[in-house]
Amino acid sequence: MPQSSVDDALAGYRRFHRALMTSTARKWRDLDISMQQVRAMHVLRDEGEVPVGRLAEVFGFGMPAASLLADRLVRAGYAERHDDASDRRRVLIRLSRAGDRLMTELIEGSQAHMRRWMSSLSPDELETVARAWNLMAAAAGEREKATA
Repeated sequence: MPQSSVDDALAGYRRFHRALMTSTARKWRDLDISMQQVRAMHVLRDEGEVPVGRLAEVFGFGMPAASLLADRLVRAGYAERHDDASDRRRVLIRLSRAGDRLMTELIEGSQAHMRRWMSSLSPDELETVARAWNLMAAAAGEREKATA
């Protein structure tokens, strides 16, 4: 694929991402939470209850840093932690109701904007968008398998 096509696709993605961030900025501005905490909450939402070590694995840092990240989420009320009943040396963490509610609000807010924008597309344009995103998801999945 020619480099100019990749550059054009990336430029389009950046414009889309900027529009999405601008449209959801009010919600994000009011949060007193770091991006790393938001990313950790995405992991917990996607994977459910996990050992704290899973956060270390996902983010590529040590257990002390993962434990601090988990502690911040717990103190903020966005996560709950407890001992693993089958192995008392392991500590598990999961989203609290407040954390799940926040993630739902953030995700649904972004999706509402995207739905509104998509509704202005023709059926052919929408099919093109769906096809492109499915192709990117498949390419990303294949890349993940190759590096695993």
